[in-house]
Amino acid sequence: MKRLVRYICACFLTLAALAVSAPGKAQDDASIRIDAPAPDFRLPTLAGEGKSLAQYRGKIVLVNFWASWCPYCREEMPSMDRLVKSFPKGNLVVVAVNVEKRVPERFRKLPFTFVFLSDANGLVQQTYGANRLPDTFIVDRKGVLRQRVTGGIAWDSPQVVAYLKSL
Repeated sequence: MKRLVRYICACFLTLAALAVSAPGKAQDDASIRIDAPAPDFRLPTLAGEGKSLAQYRGKIVLVNFWASWCPYCREEMPSMDRLVKSFPKGNLVVVAVNVEKRVPERFRKLPFTFVFLSDANGLVQQTYGANRLPDTFIVDRKGVLRQRVTGGIAWDSPQVVAYLKSL
């Protein structure tokens, strides 16, 4: 019974998080709008290779702003990894944008299927208005920003998977 109650609560919280990010103006920044093109950016991977949002056109992209000191960020990462693995290879990408000046060494070799990027100067974080972590932006296959989810959620929940597959 406890499992059922926890599952129902998790489903409710997931839907509530998606509902808060309903179409219209994003919460923090007037330059970021739901149903408008997501601002492109180019950031280095943790190994120094440059990656841009535009290079993932044709795929669903979760742009996830996180920091190693954020417990909610760390808690949601395994569910994001399971989410990526539940989609056909290459159809969904998680771009994990770290907002710290320097990523701690233990986070440089995480076993997740993410693209880890570093936004050490905070310019992309500022562009997106991602001031509360974790803050995730869902970008569709055409590069249009579809949702914003502030706070950690179970990304592999059936409701989230169904929503993402509908994009």
